[in-house]
Amino acid sequence: MRIVNSVLGDATGGRWQVVCEYSRVLSEHGHPVLLLLNTRHAPAAPLIPAGVRVEWISNRGHFDFPAAWRVRRLLRRFRPDLAIAHCSRSVALLKRAARGMAPVVAVSHSNKVRRLLPADAYLPLTAHIEQKIKQAGAPVATRPCHIVPNMIDVGPGHYPDQQRHDPPRIGALGRFDPVKGFDIYIEALGLLHERGIPFQAVLGGSGEMHPQLQAQAQRLGLGEQLDFPGWIDNVDNFLAGADILCIPARSDAFGLTPLQAAVAGVPMVLSRAAGHSEMFHDGEQALFSPVDDAAAMADQIQQLITNPALSEQLRHAAYRHVVEHYSTRVVTENLLQAIVSIKKYYN
Repeated sequence: MRIVNSVLGDATGGRWQVVCEYSRVLSEHGHPVLLLLNTRHAPAAPLIPAGVRVEWISNRGHFDFPAAWRVRRLLRRFRPDLAIAHCSRSVALLKRAARGMAPVVAVSHSNKVRRLLPADAYLPLTAHIEQKIKQAGAPVATRPCHIVPNMIDVGPGHYPDQQRHDPPRIGALGRFDPVKGFDIYIEALGLLHERGIPFQAVLGGSGEMHPQLQAQAQRLGLGEQLDFPGWIDNVDNFLAGADILCIPARSDAFGLTPLQAAVAGVPMVLSRAAGHSEMFHDGEQALFSPVDDAAAMADQIQQLITNPALSEQLRHAAYRHVVEHYSTRVVTENLLQAIVSIKKYYN
């Protein structure tokens, strides 16, 4: 099957990793892939899989008709069987460019689905997102829709060792945006500090909230305990230095960071964002706290600090859960079955 894989909007962070994984696994399974990228949001080129053809498309948004025309000329030569779109801009441009050639398949990377609905089929990350798509009613609800979660390389497939630091090292990382909830993480650390719980903490990342978060840390007396190292390029190295990972997001469709932490063997405290609740079960593979509840997050962190047996149990269970449900091997099989089913539906 000849497949277009595209992200014609912003290609950064977890979305870009998923785009590359799709290109790699589809190519490895014998499907010629044409990767369409936006020249104005050039991503990290080293991640582009070898052997995948790349075309850079200058475009200015959903209604850039000249860009859609240029893409259509490319598609006429490539003759795709399927066009995968990883953002709403890709859906809009490919629906014009691929008209009469191939169905457009939207991959959801957030809980916001409205601008993906014009696609011909859907690959939601979770059942929660699938439900939001189905709620749009006909004709959307009658189109093919297959849940395909994010995938991760589980490495050699053996449970990683963990050497705990003294005092324990609590980590969090990501884009400094209100939706990520890092103000809640810092507030929880402040509560642990008030309780006299010994710890060191690190908050990796950058973004618009950087000054605000640093000021909050100083106000709570965390100047000596919380480090801000900046943007983290090597997440594996970051996780190797953490005893606990906190992900306090106010909303998360299905992030890669929890999967990375599980593979690294780092026990987690997660917010009850919809994506987290579908990935793991509270008390079985991770500990959960309500969204925006710093006191509850502090309580859960304290549990992991004071109960090493619980910490060990959770990280072992999370690792096995990811190997069984979200490994590249398992999710690739889901993806391949989904695209074959969609292709048959539109034949």
